[in-house]
Amino acid sequence: MNDKEHSNITFNIYGGSNQVLPNATTATQNFYGSRAVQDGPDEEKGKDSLLTPEAARLSVYINKVEDLDMYLAQIVECTSAAELAKVIVNMAEREPNITQEVIVKEKFISLFLPITPKFTSGKSIDNIRARINDAWAKRPKRRI
Repeated sequence: MNDKEHSNITFNIYGGSNQVLPNATTATQNFYGSRAVQDGPDEEKGKDSLLTPEAARLSVYINKVEDLDMYLAQIVECTSAAELAKVIVNMAEREPNITQEVIVKEKFISLFLPITPKFTSGKSIDNIRARINDAWAKRPKRRI
């Protein structure tokens, strides 16, 4: 096949964030297991941000590892759906990839179920969604 002929290329895209670069000559993306990689050097030597698979799924929505660590620390301390809903609404107000539409979807809410060990009851998708809607309605309105 010479340079002027076209070849058939198939892209299979299965969720997540995908970027198609038709004019790029190369693209490299490195994955290192479940470790979240920071762009800069670690400020605290020896502190690796190793995420459980459940927590790593949440990283799709959050750009900064420091923010993800902060949210995870808050999430694991939640003892009720109402507490979790406040954290989720705070995330939606701060993170551009987390919208009002996203926070009530079962796919998004289910990310929190394995990382909320202190819940004793009320840990259903429907209950958490209802508490998110309550927290969203009660949040202070921002002035423009």
